[in-house]
Amino acid sequence: MATLVLLHPIGLDSNCWEGLRLPAAVTPELPGHGGCRMDASAASLAEVADAIAEAVPGMLDVGGVSLGGVVAQHLALRHPDRVRSLLLACCSAASSPEAMLARAAEVEAAGMPGVVEATLARWFTPAALATVHHPGVAHARRRLEADDPAVFAAFWRALAGHDTRRRLGEITVPVTVLGGWEDLATPVDRLLDLARRLPNNRTELLHGPHMLQLERPEEFAAAVDRHLAWAEAQAGGSST
Repeated sequence: MATLVLLHPIGLDSNCWEGLRLPAAVTPELPGHGGCRMDASAASLAEVADAIAEAVPGMLDVGGVSLGGVVAQHLALRHPDRVRSLLLACCSAASSPEAMLARAAEVEAAGMPGVVEATLARWFTPAALATVHHPGVAHARRRLEADDPAVFAAFWRALAGHDTRRRLGEITVPVTVLGGWEDLATPVDRLLDLARRLPNNRTELLHGPHMLQLERPEEFAAAVDRHLAWAEAQAGGSST
């Protein structure tokens, strides 16, 4: 049996999965996020991936959105014997170092109040942002406003070094690449570039933005269910 592990995006926490109603999922906090007090000042994607592998025993079905999807790639490459399948949502095979370092510098200069609105604009559709008391937008805003800017900057710097393009062919387990047609942070062309580098993949595109799990939780949960059914059919097993 494999355990479903869901890894959250930068700046959020494990509560971002509540709308999916997947009680069996393990939803760890990444360093410096939520209740995880692990030092994130020198955040390394490899170290975060190793920490997840150490914290959750056994075989894993690993899913992640944005930063979570990036960490999932590194986890699969560093611990291939532990991963039964991957669901990579709203992420790419490589980051733009210039863009990531610019975001780090911006939050270091302006603090979280100076970056919240621009971040939300990348993450959600205009319709969601215009909806009074939209639960997904409200959750993201609360988390971002409470974030430590040093942690936020540290993870943008870590993402600046993300580039798995030459190694993705090593990942032979079933991988669902999931994205949103309205995603401004990871446009569809970058998502498809990730997919074409994976030898055993299926791709799903939903009508939604970067934070699919917050704006389209029911559709995201259904995509998780489809992924697990596909992975189970290939493996001949079941997930918890």
